[in-house]
Amino acid sequence: MKSGKCPKCGSDAVRAARGGFGWGARESVYVQTEMVVTATEVDNYLCTSCGYFEHYIADHGKLAEVAQRWAPVAPSGDSTDPG
Repeated sequence: MKSGKCPKCGSDAVRAARGGFGWGARESVYVQTEMVVTATEVDNYLCTSCGYFEHYIADHGKLAEVAQRWAPVAPSGDSTDPG
């Protein structure tokens, strides 16, 4: 989606915005790392042809926190139990 092409239908009718979905205050979602829950901004991509959409955490610091604290997913598709 970030390339401007929809991975589902192949259309180039992709639009992007920070926020736009209203999960939390100020166009953010809440990400939990250990016992701390903080709001973080999300970049959203939407295909206006088929309706497929993707979300990306905008804060690279938050991504680093999650990488340290969340369980990894095995590349084969087998995942560890997230909860």
